[in-house]
Amino acid sequence: MNWLKVGAVVIGGIVVFFVVNSLVHLFLGLLTAIAFVAIVAGGGYIAYKLMGARRRHEVKASRDQEERRVRREPESYTRELVVPPAASQPARPADVEDELARLKREMGS
Repeated sequence: MNWLKVGAVVIGGIVVFFVVNSLVHLFLGLLTAIAFVAIVAGGGYIAYKLMGARRRHEVKASRDQEERRVRREPESYTRELVVPPAASQPARPADVEDELARLKREMGS
């Protein structure tokens, strides 16, 4: 009777080993497939973005060239930089003590 129990435990262990092995194999296969699909999809997305950026860059470059052709100025024309005078406020000395007291009041200390 004892040998029958030992044999049943051994056979049960072998069955459990094969079932767990199959489940682990299935899990790793799914994980590998998901990783492969993610890598391929990511590469495709990056290629799509790069091609779109290149196309936009070409369109922008052609627009810039057209604008340069349209806005050509005579070479004798010189540009002058005109800067309007800034409204200046009278500079007052910074009182550190007053500022520190104000900050302390605001912080509640």
